[in-house]
Amino acid sequence: MLALAHLTIAVAALTLVAVAALQDVRERLIANRLSLLLLGIGVLHHMVTAGSITEWLASAGSAFAVAAIVFLVGFALWRLGSLGGGDVKLLVAATFFVGPDGVLVLFASTALTGGALALAYLLVPAFLPVLATRFTGPDAPASSGHRRSLPYGVAIAAGLACAVVPSLPVLIG
Repeated sequence: MLALAHLTIAVAALTLVAVAALQDVRERLIANRLSLLLLGIGVLHHMVTAGSITEWLASAGSAFAVAAIVFLVGFALWRLGSLGGGDVKLLVAATFFVGPDGVLVLFASTALTGGALALAYLLVPAFLPVLATRFTGPDAPASSGHRRSLPYGVAIAAGLACAVVPSLPVLIG
Protein backbone atom coordinates (compact mmCIF):
# COMPACT_ATOMS: atom_id res chain seq x y z
CA MET A 1 0.00 0.00 0.00
CA LEU A 2 2.87 2.33 0.81
CA ALA A 3 4.44 1.62 -2.59
CA LEU A 4 1.18 2.57 -4.30
CA ALA A 5 1.03 5.86 -2.36
CA HIS A 6 4.65 6.61 -3.31
CA LEU A 7 3.91 5.87 -6.96
CA THR A 8 0.74 7.99 -6.95
CA ILE A 9 2.53 10.97 -5.42
CA ALA A 10 5.41 10.68 -7.90
CA VAL A 11 3.03 10.47 -10.87
CA ALA A 12 1.15 13.53 -9.58
CA ALA A 13 4.42 15.48 -9.28
CA LEU A 14 5.57 14.45 -12.75
CA THR A 15 2.19 15.37 -14.20
CA LEU A 16 2.40 18.82 -12.61
CA VAL A 17 5.84 19.55 -14.01
CA ALA A 18 4.75 18.28 -17.43
CA VAL A 19 1.83 20.74 -17.35
CA ALA A 20 4.23 23.50 -16.26
CA ALA A 21 6.62 22.63 -19.10
CA LEU A 22 3.83 22.73 -21.68
CA GLN A 23 2.60 26.05 -20.34
CA ASP A 24 6.15 27.40 -20.44
CA VAL A 25 6.56 26.33 -24.07
CA ARG A 26 3.26 27.93 -25.09
CA GLU A 27 3.19 31.08 -22.99
CA ARG A 28 6.71 31.49 -21.55
CA LEU A 29 5.30 31.55 -18.04
CA ILE A 30 4.64 29.04 -15.29
CA ALA A 31 1.57 29.50 -13.13
CA ASN A 32 2.27 29.97 -9.43
CA ARG A 33 -0.38 27.41 -8.54
CA LEU A 34 1.63 24.67 -10.25
CA SER A 35 4.70 25.37 -8.11
CA LEU A 36 2.54 25.60 -4.97
CA LEU A 37 0.85 22.29 -5.79
CA LEU A 38 4.24 20.68 -6.30
CA LEU A 39 5.31 21.98 -2.88
CA GLY A 40 2.18 20.46 -1.33
CA ILE A 41 2.82 17.17 -3.06
CA GLY A 42 6.38 17.38 -1.78
CA VAL A 43 5.09 17.59 1.79
CA LEU A 44 3.01 14.45 1.15
CA HIS A 45 6.03 12.78 -0.45
CA HIS A 46 8.15 13.38 2.62
CA MET A 47 5.30 12.10 4.84
CA VAL A 48 4.95 8.88 2.87
CA THR A 49 8.66 8.15 2.70
CA ALA A 50 9.24 8.84 6.41
CA GLY A 51 8.67 6.14 8.99
CA SER A 52 7.78 8.43 11.88
CA ILE A 53 6.95 12.04 12.63
CA THR A 54 10.54 12.78 13.63
CA GLU A 55 11.83 11.28 10.37
CA TRP A 56 9.27 13.34 8.46
CA LEU A 57 10.33 16.54 10.22
CA ALA A 58 13.98 15.78 9.55
CA SER A 59 13.31 14.92 5.91
CA ALA A 60 11.09 17.95 5.27
CA GLY A 61 13.44 20.21 7.21
CA SER A 62 16.51 19.22 5.23
CA ALA A 63 14.56 19.48 1.97
CA PHE A 64 13.38 22.95 3.03
CA ALA A 65 16.96 24.02 3.80
CA VAL A 66 18.19 22.93 0.36
CA ALA A 67 15.19 24.55 -1.33
CA ALA A 68 15.86 27.79 0.55
CA ILE A 69 19.43 27.88 -0.76
CA VAL A 70 18.15 27.22 -4.28
CA PHE A 71 15.64 30.04 -3.83
CA LEU A 72 18.35 32.51 -2.79
CA VAL A 73 20.58 31.62 -5.75
CA GLY A 74 17.59 31.54 -8.10
CA PHE A 75 16.38 34.92 -6.85
CA ALA A 76 19.78 36.41 -7.62
CA LEU A 77 19.72 34.85 -11.11
CA TRP A 78 16.20 36.20 -11.65
CA ARG A 79 17.28 39.70 -10.63
CA LEU A 80 20.17 39.48 -13.08
CA GLY A 81 17.76 38.45 -15.83
CA SER A 82 19.31 35.01 -16.29
CA LEU A 83 16.32 32.96 -15.18
CA GLY A 84 12.58 33.55 -15.20
CA GLY A 85 10.63 33.92 -11.97
CA GLY A 86 8.38 30.95 -12.77
CA ASP A 87 11.43 28.83 -13.48
CA VAL A 88 12.92 29.74 -10.09
CA LYS A 89 9.70 28.86 -8.27
CA LEU A 90 9.33 25.56 -10.12
CA LEU A 91 12.97 24.66 -9.46
CA VAL A 92 12.58 25.45 -5.75
CA ALA A 93 9.47 23.25 -5.55
CA ALA A 94 11.21 20.44 -7.43
CA THR A 95 14.21 20.74 -5.11
CA PHE A 96 11.95 20.48 -2.09
CA PHE A 97 10.27 17.43 -3.61
CA VAL A 98 13.50 15.48 -4.22
CA GLY A 99 15.26 16.73 -1.09
CA PRO A 100 19.00 16.65 -0.49
CA ASP A 101 19.36 13.07 -1.73
CA GLY A 102 18.05 13.82 -5.22
CA VAL A 103 19.18 17.40 -5.72
CA LEU A 104 22.40 16.56 -7.58
CA VAL A 105 20.56 14.38 -10.10
CA LEU A 106 17.90 17.08 -10.45
CA PHE A 107 20.46 19.81 -11.14
CA ALA A 108 22.68 17.74 -13.43
CA SER A 109 19.73 16.52 -15.50
CA THR A 110 18.21 20.00 -15.62
CA ALA A 111 21.50 21.52 -16.73
CA LEU A 112 22.08 18.89 -19.45
CA THR A 113 18.53 19.22 -20.74
CA GLY A 114 18.75 23.01 -20.60
CA GLY A 115 21.96 22.92 -22.61
CA ALA A 116 20.38 20.66 -25.22
CA LEU A 117 17.35 22.94 -25.33
CA ALA A 118 19.55 26.01 -25.82
CA LEU A 119 21.44 24.25 -28.59
CA ALA A 120 18.18 23.32 -30.30
CA TYR A 121 16.98 26.92 -30.08
CA LEU A 122 20.21 28.08 -31.69
CA LEU A 123 20.15 25.50 -34.48
CA VAL A 124 16.46 25.46 -35.41
CA PRO A 125 16.32 29.04 -36.77
CA ALA A 126 19.55 28.52 -38.69
CA PHE A 127 18.62 25.21 -40.32
CA LEU A 128 14.85 25.21 -40.33
CA PRO A 129 13.61 28.80 -40.82
CA VAL A 130 10.04 27.61 -41.29
CA LEU A 131 10.02 26.16 -37.79
CA ALA A 132 11.81 29.15 -36.28
CA THR A 133 8.59 31.08 -35.74
CA ARG A 134 7.09 28.05 -33.98
CA PHE A 135 9.92 28.10 -31.43
CA THR A 136 10.55 31.82 -31.11
CA GLY A 137 7.15 33.31 -31.84
CA PRO A 138 6.20 35.39 -34.86
CA ASP A 139 7.12 38.70 -33.17
CA ALA A 140 10.71 37.66 -32.36
CA PRO A 141 12.48 36.59 -35.55
CA ALA A 142 15.90 35.04 -35.23
CA SER A 143 17.58 37.97 -36.97
CA SER A 144 16.01 40.74 -34.87
CA GLY A 145 18.68 40.66 -32.17
CA HIS A 146 16.04 40.45 -29.45
CA ARG A 147 16.75 38.11 -26.64
CA ARG A 148 14.69 34.95 -27.01
CA SER A 149 13.72 33.15 -23.86
CA LEU A 150 14.04 29.43 -23.33
CA PRO A 151 11.16 27.50 -21.81
CA TYR A 152 13.38 26.28 -18.97
CA GLY A 153 10.37 24.58 -17.38
CA VAL A 154 11.01 21.80 -19.90
CA ALA A 155 14.51 21.28 -18.53
CA ILE A 156 13.25 21.35 -14.92
CA ALA A 157 10.56 18.79 -15.76
CA ALA A 158 13.14 16.50 -17.36
CA GLY A 159 15.44 16.95 -14.38
CA LEU A 160 12.69 16.04 -11.93
CA ALA A 161 11.80 13.00 -14.01
CA CYS A 162 15.42 11.84 -13.96
CA ALA A 163 15.55 12.29 -10.18
CA VAL A 164 12.19 10.65 -9.42
CA VAL A 165 11.66 7.82 -11.91
CA PRO A 166 14.57 5.60 -10.77
CA SER A 167 13.23 5.62 -7.19
CA LEU A 168 9.71 4.54 -8.15
CA PRO A 169 8.55 1.22 -6.79
CA VAL A 170 7.92 -1.62 -9.18
CA LEU A 171 4.36 -2.79 -8.66
CA ILE A 172 4.33 -5.59 -11.22
CA GLY A 173 5.22 -9.08 -10.11
